[in-house]
This record gives sequence, C-alpha cells and structure tokens, in this order.
Amino acid sequence: MKTSHRAALILIVLLAFLFISSAPVFVFASENPLNNIKKWFILLQFDPAQNKITSEQIAQFDLAILDPDSHPPLEIFPNKTILIAYISLGEAAPYRAYWPSIQNSKCLVGKNPNWGSYYVDVRDPLWQKIILEELVPKIADLGFKGLMLDTLDTAAMLEESFPEKFKGQKLAMEQLVRKIHKKYPLMLMISNNGFAILEKIAPCLNGLLVEDIYSMIDFKNHEYKEVPLAEREYKVNALKKIQQEYNLAVFAIDYVAADDRPAIKKVSRQLSGLGFKPYIAQKDLDKIYEN
Repeated sequence: MKTSHRAALILIVLLAFLFISSAPVFVFASENPLNNIKKWFILLQFDPAQNKITSEQIAQFDLAILDPDSHPPLEIFPNKTILIAYISLGEAAPYRAYWPSIQNSKCLVGKNPNWGSYYVDVRDPLWQKIILEELVPKIADLGFKGLMLDTLDTAAMLEESFPEKFKGQKLAMEQLVRKIHKKYPLMLMISNNGFAILEKIAPCLNGLLVEDIYSMIDFKNHEYKEVPLAEREYKVNALKKIQQEYNLAVFAIDYVAADDRPAIKKVSRQLSGLGFKPYIAQKDLDKIYEN
C-alpha cells in the first residue's frame, strides 16, 4: 500500500472514531414490566394458622404485594410472579423489628387512630437510616423485586395540619423516595396514594397504587361506603395524567363487603374501564379475595 493511501485510510478511521465518540448516545428504556400485569393481589396481615395459601391458588397471579415480615413461603410462587414488598415510609408500627430503636425517639409524632400505627417525622435521620440501611436491604435479600411505598400521605397531612412544626415534611418524603431509588435502582417501585408528591416522585416509579376510587372503608360505622364524586374525580384525573406522562401502571384497590358479589363485579368493571388494574378487598387485607 502506498504511503499516501495508508495516510488517507488512517485519517478516515480517525474521523470515524471521533464522530462515533462525540455523537450523542441514546439509551432507550425497556418496557415497564408492570404494564403487562393482568392479575394481582395484596396480602398484608397473613396468618399461616388461619390462611393456607397453596401454589395452585396463586398460580394465576402475575404480581403479589406482600408484607416482608409475614408472608407465604416465597418459593411457592411461580417464576412469572413479580414479588413486591410492602414498606411504610410515613408511619411506624409497634410490631416491627425496628420498634425498640425508635419507640422513645423524637421521630414519632402521633398515633393514627384508624390503624394503631404511629406518624413519623420523615425528616429525622434515624428514620431515614432505618429505611435505607435496614428495611430495604432486608427486603432485597429476601428475594423481593420491588417495593410498595405506603403512608406517603402522612407527610403532607402533618405539614398541612401543623405548617410551622412540620415544615419540609413533603420535601423530606420526596427526597427519601429519591434516595431509595438512587441506592437501589433495580428495585421496582409502586407508590400508594401520595397525591401531594406524585408529580415529584413519578420519575422514580414503575407503578401507582390507589385506594378508594368507587368504594371505601367507613371506619366510623365499620362498613363500606361510596367514595364522594369530587374525591373520585380528583384522584382519577391526577392518576391518568401521571400514568400517561410516565408510562406507569395503575393498581386500584377498592373495598367492598365480601358477600356483595354484584357490587364487587360492578366496581371491578368500573376500575378496568378507567384503564386501571383492579383488586377488590376488605379492610384487613388478610387473605386473597375472589374478584
């Protein structure tokens, strides 16, 4: 090869390398796996003595949300089932293993009368350390592939009720969700309600979970009641906007009396009609309900 030809070839290679290295790199996100979910359930107060779960019973489900401290053996779930662990970010419970380390701390700021849990000051470094360094690593080690982030609303409730005392609660909750996502980027994340901060945390999420679109728990009368129209419209509009903008799956839990089969079927159809993934349950979420 002549020297001039060799020099021209080297120049072409160098130019090609420079073009490739300087060209923008486009990374296309893979499809959100939660959008493919057809059937799912949530089981939080599992008692193996009272509730026998078999592999045949759960074979039909693509996703299960479970309490990481109390759940059926994970090995009975088929490989196709995405296992999501419940985690409460805004409230603490006395029956959890972390309780002795926080029961006398300043991060507890009041009691939830409906559930018996305690409101948490999300700004507190102790609580954030428990979430990031204890709870989430334990959940990952158990084999769960994602998190269902509960009690997000507590931060907004505290700040709106006592703005001076709890200033910055919403921001602290947003930041905590981002910290979880940054530290555990492979964990799927589903928010539960949390409408006050959904726009802020949506980029970290794979799915949205909402309660009470058509039918809800009536704590005062120990029964179930219809959700007010204004509340329903607010939730649906907010969810649909974020669902479309961020390509997120929406999982909807409505609460209906177990013996009211016509109402169960009606609410399930209504939720499906909205483009949501329905699950009709009763208050305690202590068994798999027939929909």
